[in-house]
This record gives sequence, C-alpha cells and structure tokens, in this order.
Amino acid sequence: MNKLILVNLKMYLNTQKEVDDYIIKTYDLKDKFIVFPPAIYLSKFIQNNFHVGIQNTSHHQSGAYTGEISAKAIQDLGVKYTLIGHSEVRENLQENDELLNQKIAIATQNNLKVILCVGEKAGENAKQVIKKQLTKALNNIHQNVIVAYEPIWAIGTGQTPTTNEIKDITDYIKSIYNVKVLYGGSISEKNINDLMQIPNLDGILIGKSGANPSSLRKIIEVAQK
Repeated sequence: MNKLILVNLKMYLNTQKEVDDYIIKTYDLKDKFIVFPPAIYLSKFIQNNFHVGIQNTSHHQSGAYTGEISAKAIQDLGVKYTLIGHSEVRENLQENDELLNQKIAIATQNNLKVILCVGEKAGENAKQVIKKQLTKALNNIHQNVIVAYEPIWAIGTGQTPTTNEIKDITDYIKSIYNVKVLYGGSISEKNINDLMQIPNLDGILIGKSGANPSSLRKIIEVAQK
C-alpha cells in the first residue's frame, strides 16, 4: 500500500519565481504527494492540478476576523486538507488544544480533511503529552482526521526517534483513536528507507527537505517502492 506523503512548505518559497520553479521541477510528481504551500500561492498549485492543503485555518466560521482564513473559503477554493496544531503555530500564535478543537470542528464541518499535529518537547513523556493533546483536540470529533506525530525536539534538528520508538507511538495513537498516523520531524534522504519499514505507519509529513525538489524526488522514490 502506498504511504501518504505530505509536504509542508512553511515559508520557504517567497517569490512567484521560486514557486514557479518548484512547480516545474515537481510537476511529474504531483500525483504522488500533497503540498501545503504558503496560502498566497495556493491557487498556483491548484491551477497546476497538485493535491493541495493549507497550513492553518481559523476557528471562526466567518465574520470580522482580519488576517484569518476560513475553512469554508478554503474548501470553496478546491483545497481538501488543512494542517492544524503544528508546533510552530501552537508556539508562535499561542494556540492551545481547546482552540484546536474548535478549528477541527469548523474544518470538518466544511468537509476538510484535518492533519492534526501532536508531539512532545525534549524531556517530556511522549505518551502523556500526546494523550492529553488528542483527548482535548479531538473532543466530540469523529471523522476526517489524520494524526501526524511530530516530536518537537526533532523538527529541523536532524534528530529523530528510533524506528522502534516511532512504531510504539504510532501503535499507541491507534490504540486511542481509529486514525491514520503519519510521522514528521527531520525526514531526509538518509532516514526515509528506515521510516518506510515501520509497520502500521501510514505516511510522512515532510518539512524542509520537501522544499528541495531533488531531495523530495529521492524521498518519494524510496517511499513508493
């Protein structure tokens, strides 16, 4: 079975030329991954028939909320996925699990598939943190959610848990909720083969490596063997 491959481009592409170059270099891969570009460039990827998600959506349905993006508007644009709860957003925008629960509810009501990011900081008990995050964020949520396990200490550091640790957390999440589980955090050409050997892991959420078309191509080649 093919693994889900998600690419969070964060804010790595900042000009139309950079976006155009990326689209050209990954165009033949467009059916093999889901891309989460900066919101301003969503239409470009949609026009080129990529599978597209957004990096965040509002917990409000509509109204006077300057600077926010509604799930309804995103769904109307043709986007099918939204990241919610990424650790960078949690920290930078001070988002807690109760707020994330509201976001997920609004997103699923608008037929978006939610990628809920969970994970622990260095020194924290992973299972305790994840259980708390899942219980609060998924309160009264029963469908259209995929969970991405992203240990915060692994994001952008080049460090990752062992494959046995990732398998253990994946199994733990699935024992609590019947969901697909992805892994994210310093995924690269060097570790993708090992990650793909983890039983019960449904896919990966790639960050910086996914912004490099050459690296992404090599990761996809291994992931889809």
